[in-house]
Parts: sequence; structure tokens; C-alpha cells
Amino acid sequence: MNKLNILSRACNQALFIEPNYAATFFSVLCLKAGVGQLVTSTGEVMDADGMQQLISSWDSKPRERPYRVYEGVAVLPVSGTLLHKYGYVQPYSGATGYDGLITRLSAAINDPSIEGILLDFDSPGGEVAGCFDTANLIREFSKVKPIVGLCYDTMCSAAMALGSACTERWITQTGRIGSVGVLVAHYSYEKMLEQEGMEITLIHSGAHKVDGNPYEKLPKDVRSKIQSEIDTTRDQFAQLVSEGIGMPKNDVMGTEAAVYTGQSGVAIGFANRVVNGHEAVPLMLEFVKTKKRGGSNMTTATAADAASSVAAVAGSEAPATPAVNATDLQAQERDRISAILQSSEAEGRASAAQHLALKTSMSATEAITLLAVTPKEPAKAEEPDTSVAMATALDQAMAKTPQPNLQVADGDQLSAEDQNVARLIAAGNYLKGKA
Repeated sequence: MNKLNILSRACNQALFIEPNYAATFFSVLCLKAGVGQLVTSTGEVMDADGMQQLISSWDSKPRERPYRVYEGVAVLPVSGTLLHKYGYVQPYSGATGYDGLITRLSAAINDPSIEGILLDFDSPGGEVAGCFDTANLIREFSKVKPIVGLCYDTMCSAAMALGSACTERWITQTGRIGSVGVLVAHYSYEKMLEQEGMEITLIHSGAHKVDGNPYEKLPKDVRSKIQSEIDTTRDQFAQLVSEGIGMPKNDVMGTEAAVYTGQSGVAIGFANRVVNGHEAVPLMLEFVKTKKRGGSNMTTATAADAASSVAAVAGSEAPATPAVNATDLQAQERDRISAILQSSEAEGRASAAQHLALKTSMSATEAITLLAVTPKEPAKAEEPDTSVAMATALDQAMAKTPQPNLQVADGDQLSAEDQNVARLIAAGNYLKGKA
């Protein structure tokens, strides 16, 4: 639509706009339409620079995020029944959707201001459908940033599956954790229908078409089939928990789906430590700092940091460490960027790949892991060929980057374009296409 046409439609018309935002709204339209002055409701005359300054001040305001933030820690509640394809981002009406949880986690993982994530569990479990896939994604996310599952006060069954994928699990003194088992409830109306004098006849094709129907008592062969299926699911559940918490699968199976409280959950191996729920956030802040100091599997030190470490220990009693020269640093950075841009995970995610490669110090392994769980960019009707840009991005980056320190300083501000790229990654909509 023509910009002057947009401006004409906005003027001399009734609008539903908050008064304080009106000046910003019209400043945007004026600059886009080439109008050089704007008279505000207070009589102030604003030129182009003034309008641009007003727009910038509004853009800089913090945007609402789907989680609470405390000094770099995102807190995400996981409460109530866990449901597949629930359609709500936040917990709603006593339930949490796997889809909504992954949407929030994806946003937090891609939020540069977030250093760690605390999942606040208070859930007795829920649907099997979607549970294992969600747990697998949480495990991948935990390779990028530390994720702690807080049992405050229930982390049972499906919630235990999700918690097992976290970096650690913390439990309160009254918290209940475990229940690594599977349940199927069959209901039968047969006797009630007899009392009412009603009879329902199921006409079907296929011997197993009406297995488990509620109008007759469960036949032994159908019961055996269901039992076999849930035994298999329980075995998969135990394997998932075993791999997540490092506990032998036979030991997990040996709990026989028992639930443990507080310290007992730690003793059995399901939780790492008992904490006070009110102190979980400050403990999480310290946990994140410890992970950063310890050089865990989260974001690793850059080549420049490595060089600083070498200088710090020089002259100590420790064995001499070979010096890292500028040529080596440049080669290491080139290899890192190249590995990200040329990975198969970068296909369909060109903007995200270039952002991670050129604007962060994330290792190639961590960046590729993140790309794998980042939604692909929507196809455009006339999308330009990006193959040349991808092929030359590495050379351009190295040419513009000062040597030997290749790390983007923590205090640097991303450009508007780079911020848009970051928002594009974080806006990964796992709910797209839902009814």
C-alpha cells in the first residue's frame, strides 16, 4: 500500500490509539511518507530528528517475554496436567502444553540476556503423546544453556520425564518426585447399560477395530495387548530417565514407579539436592556463575579468552603452556564460522546461522545444536539467492573483524538488523498450523 495513502487513512479518522503512543505512531508514518514536521497534541513542533528520537526511545523499551527474568535467569512455570498440542503458550486452566513449554524455552534459549533457565515444576504428569519429544528437545537446549528442573512441589510421571532432561533437578523438602510408570484406565458401561435395559451393538470390520470399547468388559486378550504396550512404554520411559540423570536403567525400573519425598528423592538418585523453594532463584544465579567459571558444556571460552588464560598462568609453577599467536586464533575462528555456515542444519536457517556464526562466540557444536531445534525461516515468494552471500559471509566477516581478538565484546549493542535476526530466531512458532 502507498505510504501517503496510509497517512491519509490515519488522519481525520477516529483511531483506537493510547494517547502517549499517538505521537510515536504518527512519527513513524510521517518519516515513511517523507513528511518533515509533526505538531503534537500539546502544540510541540517536531522535526525529522525529533520524530526519529521519539521512535527510538519507544523501540528501546523492554518487550514482554513469555517468562519472568531475574538477573539473567528465566523462570518458566510447568504446572498442572501436561497436554499434547494444547495451544496455549503459558500454563492455562490447570494444564501446561508441551507445545507452549517448548515455545517459551526456545525464546529463552535464543534470548541473549538469559544465561540460565529454571523450570518450576508442580505437575503430576499427563499425556504420553508429545512427552518424549519434548524431553529430547529440553536435553538439546540444556547443551546450550543450563536448565534446572525445580520440584516445587510435584515432579511425577510425565513431569519426571521432562525433569530428567534438565541439567540438574532440585527438590524441596516436601517435594514429590518419581512415578516412572505408565497407566491406562479402562471404563465399562456394560452393567449400567444392563440395568437401564439398553444394549449397544458394535458393527465393525477388522478384528481389533473396537478393542477397549467402553460398552463391554475388557476381554483378556485385549487386556494382555494393552499391558504389553504399556510395558514397552515404561521401558522407554525408564531408558529416557536413565540417560538423563545417569542412573542405571535397571535401577530406575526397580523403583516400580514409586514416588519419593524430599531427601528420599535425592537418596534414590532422582534429584541432585534439596533446596528451599523461596531461595531457588538466587541458588540458580550462583549455579549459572559456577557453570560459567567451570567451563561446562555450556558456551565455551573464546580463543581470546584462551590467550588471556595462557598469559595469566605465565611464570607460575605450572608447566609452561604454548603461546597462542594471532595466526592460530584467526584460523580457529575461521574454522568455527565455516563449520556453522556450512552445516546441514544451516539450510533453511541462513539468517540464524549467520547471526550465530558472526555475532556470537558460541562454539560450532553449540551453534549447530541450537540451529537443529530452530524453526526454518518461512519461504518467500521471490526470495533472493543467498548462496553467494553464504559463500562469502566468512571472508567478509574475517576482513571486517579486528585481529587477534575476534570476540564481540559483552557491552556491544547489536544493530537493528541483528536484533531483528535475533527476534526471528526467538519467535520460533511451534504452534503454527494448529487448529
